Amino acid sequence: MTGRRIADLYELLMTDTVGRYGGAAFFSLWILMRIYRYHDTFLQWLVTFQFVLFVAAYLSRHRATVQARGFREVVYPFICSGFPFLIDSYPFMPCRDLSTLHPLSMTLMFTGTSFIIAGIAFLRRSFSIMTEVREPVFRGIYRWTRHPMYLGSILSSLGITLCCFSPLTAFLFTAFVIMQVLRARFEEDKITAAFPGYGNYALRVGWFWKLGRHS
Repeated sequence: MTGRRIADLYELLMTDTVGRYGGAAFFSLWILMRIYRYHDTFLQWLVTFQFVLFVAAYLSRHRATVQARGFREVVYPFICSGFPFLIDSYPFMPCRDLSTLHPLSMTLMFTGTSFIIAGIAFLRRSFSIMTEVREPVFRGIYRWTRHPMYLGSILSSLGITLCCFSPLTAFLFTAFVIMQVLRARFEEDKITAAFPGYGNYALRVGWFWKLGRHS
């Protein structure tokens, strides 16, 4: 395949229509998989509902003001998004059942999933996995945290890590936190360049309340 054809294929894959329906189709398949495999607890259904909101967001989202370009903005966010699923594969890894921490792990997973649902509920038409720029959202849960969905995924992943602990899951969780913080910074730099007012917002609101504000 020539370089020109590769470039043309890349541009096709990056179009809003392909991204919109491709993302909706991916999460729809994930929903069907979860219904088939996980249907025992309220938390499992809550996580599945989270993906339903992802599908709705993809189908109704605005066109990107500034599109994603390059590995850091296109591929890296998908790697970050896949890490919780990797951590969740702990049944296939040697691990230790920390049953005494089960209430804490369940609380973290429930709280984290609730943060994600609240985040997507207000983000909606500005939702994207790639580092794209759409209209920033400052209302709802975004008045108290700049990244409710990232914070929620970190809390949920911590709950999963505590549920069945091993050096490997602990390492994966630590790597995931670092990657999410970097991902958020990449996004913020791009959003601020397109919407300078976002910088003032980041001075007032941190990752949680005032924790993690820009200095």
